[in-house]
Amino acid sequence: MTTFNPLYLKVYQSLLNQIKSGTLKHGEKVPSEKELAEQFEVSRITSKKALDLLSEEHYIERIQGKGSFVTYAGTGTDAAPPAERKSQDRKLIGFILPGFDESYGMDLVKGIEKHCSDYGFTVLFKMSYGKKEIEERAVNEFLDIGAEGLIVFPVHGEHVNNKLLELVSRNFPVVLIDRFIKGIPASFVCTDHQKAAGELTAHLFDLGHKEIGFLSPPPDGTTAIEERIVGFQLAHSEYGVKLNREYILTEIKNSMPIHSAGDPDIFKEDILKLDSYFAKHKNLTAVAACEHSIAELAVERLRAAGRKVPEDISVVCFDSPGNGRIHFTHIKQDEWTISRNAVNLLMEKMSDHKFAVQHVFVPHKIVEGETEKPMHRVMY
Repeated sequence: MTTFNPLYLKVYQSLLNQIKSGTLKHGEKVPSEKELAEQFEVSRITSKKALDLLSEEHYIERIQGKGSFVTYAGTGTDAAPPAERKSQDRKLIGFILPGFDESYGMDLVKGIEKHCSDYGFTVLFKMSYGKKEIEERAVNEFLDIGAEGLIVFPVHGEHVNNKLLELVSRNFPVVLIDRFIKGIPASFVCTDHQKAAGELTAHLFDLGHKEIGFLSPPPDGTTAIEERIVGFQLAHSEYGVKLNREYILTEIKNSMPIHSAGDPDIFKEDILKLDSYFAKHKNLTAVAACEHSIAELAVERLRAAGRKVPEDISVVCFDSPGNGRIHFTHIKQDEWTISRNAVNLLMEKMSDHKFAVQHVFVPHKIVEGETEKPMHRVMY
C-alpha cells in the first residue's frame, strides 16, 4: 500500500479555514514559507507546497519578492476563486476512463452523461488510454476548468495516482468506477469481480470442463484483475478440481481490441506469449479471459494454430458486444446501473462533504454465446 504524507495538507487546511472564515481577509498577506514552516514544525518544502496548492485553487496570489496575498473574499463576490465561479456558472463534472468500445464502456459514457444531465451538470470527458500520466493531467485540467467533482475509471497499475489521493485526502468529491485503488479511501461502484469470475469458471465446470486456462493483464495492484484471478481459483476449490497454476497467464498487456490501433510492439509480444502458452498447454479444453480484447486475440491465435472454437476449445470472457464478430459467452456488467449509482454517490458527496465512503457492487449475469461447447456432464 502506498503511504501518503499529509503534512502539507494540514498547513493547507489551516490556511484555507482562516481564509474562508475571514480570519485572513481579502488582500491580506499570508504568512511566508519560513513562518509557516516554523509555526507547523515542517520543512519549507512542505509549507511551499501548501501555498502552491492554495494558489492553484485561486485562494491566494503569490507575487515574487513580495509574498502571498488572499484573493478570496467569500462566495458570491467578485473576489471568489475563479474555479468556484466557473463551476457555479456551468456546473461541471469530470469523467476520466481508459477507453471504451462496444464490448464495455459505451453505456458507461452514455449513462454518466445522462445521469449528470438529470442533475443539471455538464460532463467533461477524457480518455487516459491506460496511461497514468494522462489520467493525472486530466484531473488537473478538469480542476482548473472548475469541475466540482470527478468520476474516475482508474487505469491498471500498482502506482497510486497521487493527485487523486491528494483530492480524496482533502475531501474533494471523487467516485471510482469498475475498481477501487488500494490506499485511496474513495467511494466506488463496480461489479463483484471475484464473484463474477467464480461464476464464469463454475459455468465451465458445469459444462464438464476441468482443464481450464485463465488469461489476464498483470494484476499490478489492480483490484478488478486481482479479484477475477481469486474468483477463478476459488471456483476450483469449490468444485474440488485441482488448480494448475501454470494455466494462469497474467502477462497479456494490450487492452485494445485487435482491430484497433495499439502499441505494435506490445501486440507482437502478446501474440508470442499466447502462441507459446497454447503450444505448451494443448490439453486445455476451455479458457476464461479477463477482458474481451484478450478473448478476441486468444481465438485468433487458437485458429492460427489449427484449433477450432468451440469445437476443440471453449473461450469465455468478461464483456462482449452484441454486434461483435464473435459472440462470446461472457459476464455482462450492468453499465447503466453502475453509472447511475456513481453519479448519485457523487452528488451526495458534493452536497454533504461528511458523506461516508460507500462501496457499491452492482449485479451481473452470464450471457451464453457461441464460443462454448459442453463436454461430458460431470457430477462434482
